[in-house]
Amino acid sequence: MHPNFSQLTPRWFKRAFVYTGNIDDFRYRFEMDKDNGLLHTAVYTVYCFEVAKDVQQQDFPWDDQGVEQLKAWLQERYDHYTREGSL
Repeated sequence: MHPNFSQLTPRWFKRAFVYTGNIDDFRYRFEMDKDNGLLHTAVYTVYCFEVAKDVQQQDFPWDDQGVEQLKAWLQERYDHYTREGSL
C-alpha cells in the first residue's frame, strides 16, 4: 500500500474538514461529514477538483472499517492509474 494511504486512520481525519493530496498527477480529496459520520472521497487527475473532468467519488463510514475500505479503494484507483495512465 502506498505510504500516503497507509497512514490514514479515523483519528487522522480530524485534522481538517477538507483535505486534498496528490501523488504526482493522481489527486485525492477527503471531505468530512461529521453529521452523517461519512468521509466523502474523490480521486481525479491533473486539474483541481472543481474543474476536473475525470472525478470518481465514493463515500465511506468514518470508522475503522470504513477507513480500511477507503484505503483499499484509493489503492485500487491508484494502481489502475499507474497501469493505465487514467482513472
